Amino acid sequence: MKYIVDDTYLDEQFKFNDYGEAIEYCYSQEIIYYSHAMNYLIENDASLKVSLNIAEEYGSSLESLSSESLATMHYQDTLINSIKEV
Repeated sequence: MKYIVDDTYLDEQFKFNDYGEAIEYCYSQEIIYYSHAMNYLIENDASLKVSLNIAEEYGSSLESLSSESLATMHYQDTLINSIKEV
């Protein structure tokens, strides 16, 4: 069975041989640099509601959050939710 991760942020699709491989890929992706993170959040979660909910689910404290960590958590969650079986 093959799986696809649809990364509309980069307009690409990535194919994997199993679900675990796809999940590992998703968790390895990061958004770094303040400007990239802020642009990502403006385009995908301007209110920060979704990102803050994800951070809460992961048990993150407010002191440990930054634009990069919020953007990365949102991005990884989006990638994981895009995994499809083909």
